[in-house]
Amino acid sequence: MLRKEFIQALREPRMRVLLFLPPLLQCIVFGYAVNLDVDHARIAWMDMDRTPESRDLRDRFEGSGRFDVVAMPANEEQVQSVLDRSQAQAVVRVLPGFARDLARGRAAEVQVLVDGTNSNTASLILSYGGQIIAKYSTDAMGRQQNGRVLTRSPGSPVNASVRK
Repeated sequence: MLRKEFIQALREPRMRVLLFLPPLLQCIVFGYAVNLDVDHARIAWMDMDRTPESRDLRDRFEGSGRFDVVAMPANEEQVQSVLDRSQAQAVVRVLPGFARDLARGRAAEVQVLVDGTNSNTASLILSYGGQIIAKYSTDAMGRQQNGRVLTRSPGSPVNASVRK
């Protein structure tokens, strides 16, 4: 039955064109037109810590090429307004004690609030933001480890010399 239908469909030359040309054109057009990457997402930055560390994190967001800081809300009402009016697609909040927690080697808190009206864009923004925060965390821990190595005593194994 299936073979009979294929023979019948391919017998007519116009039918061959209708069967193969539209899907081929769609593949070509959608391959160039559909882009799911998010570049220059609009975010608001709420810095509740106001330290060099929090400014460094903001610089990493801006320097990534994926985010543009378009607003700096000062309170929760402004955060809500920015998201409700679609002025920003996300709000990054650096919570108080961010630098202190980093210095002590504890988990520093950063909150990312995302407008979920477009779920695909929201998940990409959240993923990109998470990557930047994770990279910043890794770098901060590395700096902290380097500081500990440099402050070891002269008799520690790190500074021991090799005898010949």
